[in-house]
Amino acid sequence: MTLDVLLPLKFDHPFTYNIPKDINAKIGDFVLVPFQNKEIIGVVWGKGSSVKSSIRIKDIKRKFDFVSLDKDTLTFVEKFSLYNLVDLGIVLKLFIFKKAFIKSLKKNKKIQFFKSTLKKKINFDDSQKKAIKILDDKITFDKFSTTLLHGITGSGKTLIYFKKIQDFLEKGYQVLVLLPEIALTNQIKERFKEYFGDYPALWHSDVSEKNKKLIWQGIADNKINLVLGARSSLFLPFKRLGLIIIDEEHDQSYKQEDQIIYNARDMAVLMASIKNISVILVSATPSLETYYNTINKKFFYISLDKRYKDAQLPEVKFVDLKINPPLKSKFISPSILPELRNILEKGNQILFFLNRRGYSTFVICSKCGYRFNCPHCSVSLIYHKETNKLICHYCNHEASLQRKCKDGDDCKLSFYGLGVEKIYEEVKEIFSDQRTELFSSDFIHNDDNAKKIFENIQDGRINIIVGTQLISKGFHFPKLNCIVVVNADTNFLGNDIRSSEKTYQLMNQLSGRAGREVKNSTVYFQTFEPENQTLKSICDQNILSFYENEISFRERSNLPPFTKLIAFIISGKNRFDVDECARVLKNRIPRMKDTQLLGPVSASISLIKGKYRSRLLLKYPQEAFPQKFLKNWLKTIKIKKNISLTVDVDPINFK
Repeated sequence: MTLDVLLPLKFDHPFTYNIPKDINAKIGDFVLVPFQNKEIIGVVWGKGSSVKSSIRIKDIKRKFDFVSLDKDTLTFVEKFSLYNLVDLGIVLKLFIFKKAFIKSLKKNKKIQFFKSTLKKKINFDDSQKKAIKILDDKITFDKFSTTLLHGITGSGKTLIYFKKIQDFLEKGYQVLVLLPEIALTNQIKERFKEYFGDYPALWHSDVSEKNKKLIWQGIADNKINLVLGARSSLFLPFKRLGLIIIDEEHDQSYKQEDQIIYNARDMAVLMASIKNISVILVSATPSLETYYNTINKKFFYISLDKRYKDAQLPEVKFVDLKINPPLKSKFISPSILPELRNILEKGNQILFFLNRRGYSTFVICSKCGYRFNCPHCSVSLIYHKETNKLICHYCNHEASLQRKCKDGDDCKLSFYGLGVEKIYEEVKEIFSDQRTELFSSDFIHNDDNAKKIFENIQDGRINIIVGTQLISKGFHFPKLNCIVVVNADTNFLGNDIRSSEKTYQLMNQLSGRAGREVKNSTVYFQTFEPENQTLKSICDQNILSFYENEISFRERSNLPPFTKLIAFIISGKNRFDVDECARVLKNRIPRMKDTQLLGPVSASISLIKGKYRSRLLLKYPQEAFPQKFLKNWLKTIKIKKNISLTVDVDPINFK
């Protein structure tokens, strides 16, 4: 008897193996099989295919009894593969944590699992009670549904989904809470501990391999029933998953853009539709696609328009930099300094925000004109004063500032452009008597370091925070009373079709960090364009108006969500070969009804990590599904060995 076994390799088909009499394996079981000169863990995909008698079929070596994939999960693997145009074997790889198979866990090892009892009573306000009632009506156990919980920042969305988590845990289900950033898990896990009396299991790249083995096994055994994790936690071996919560569902971090390209939010909804699981999407600024799905009644919609315990939203003020410019070589308008000092004197905190890492964005020699660019990417090197190094933010190449000029002496360096470290330096100079912390991914090195920074901010030991986009993502700082967006205009730069949406989400989320537990909070937007419609919509605090205008624009322009996109990125070390390959591919892509093929064009950043890049973009109607044709076509094309082709379905970024 033979069985087909799918291997976690770059193949879009299973391989046929003999099943020995002493092994009882069925579809979905994990098995160990020989492949070439190795032994590989695979999953039984189906009954054995017919094989030529001349081919020697190898035997399955062993079966793993402690975990398997059910029929619905195999269906999900297949649909994931087709939708994202990824080989079946590569998708399977997401589900295999090798170390859990290689070494069996000790039987007497205690696995800590979540205790499913609310320890702290939640006093819901009227709007939260109304939202919970709607959720109770819309969400049914063992039935697929997707609900958008759309609430302004500080409206208590987390407490609402705590209640739904409790409902599912009491019925014996497992629950998965997805978060976009590792840094968020440290703060939110404390809230779980506060209300439930125990920590959920954490799953992300910073979790040790030892703990991952325990967690993986605990989930497979249904001894862990609540997981808080990054996008990879979607592929854990849940036995009875009943609810998926996707917090900050709009966040771009849910899109994996290297190796296997997929959107974890969309794949969670796909998985839920196959397995009859409930999904709650949570955001103060939902993605346009998600909001549009509520209009079309594909998703249920719940709105919270008041902050928890009637906390006030911050007042938004514009600082017109044409009228109130900063002093020479400075970046903070002196017009707001008296009010900032007044805020600090009252014991409140201030956040200065700039979404650019480093100190200066480019460095030039004023004598010879040499500009420090990355040798591997078509971008400038960013100067980081803290380490006194030039760094590429795409390939992490590092360079020294030491360079000889054409006259034989050292170059005379001039530093241009603005980074968050420069703002930090200016803030410390202005407010020299205040305790100031720099909050950027360059300065948060591990969980312990992040936890210490969060605690210092929450406890008021830090008066001023200077931060990048990382700080806008769901953090709760009780004493934060004022936010200064140093340069609101930079967020509109670029050729991204989603630039207005992304900017609105960023600015709105950022504003929501202020005034959560203090009154009379303020957000200052320093801008040369106070009439900008996106900024004005934030000031007006009318999010639905912004979404209606943006949806109208997208419809007129025939852009998502009214159409869908698939990007083809061709890359290689030889620019001529890349351009030639892009032209050939354009001529060979199957022509499909109502589709439009754009390009090829050089990517906006044409060179990354030593490879030139060209792009094609396929635009097609929502109701079409070109993947059926494209996947078969991709198997037939032959590309030079020095060229790579990457397919990005539903691209978010266009760099």
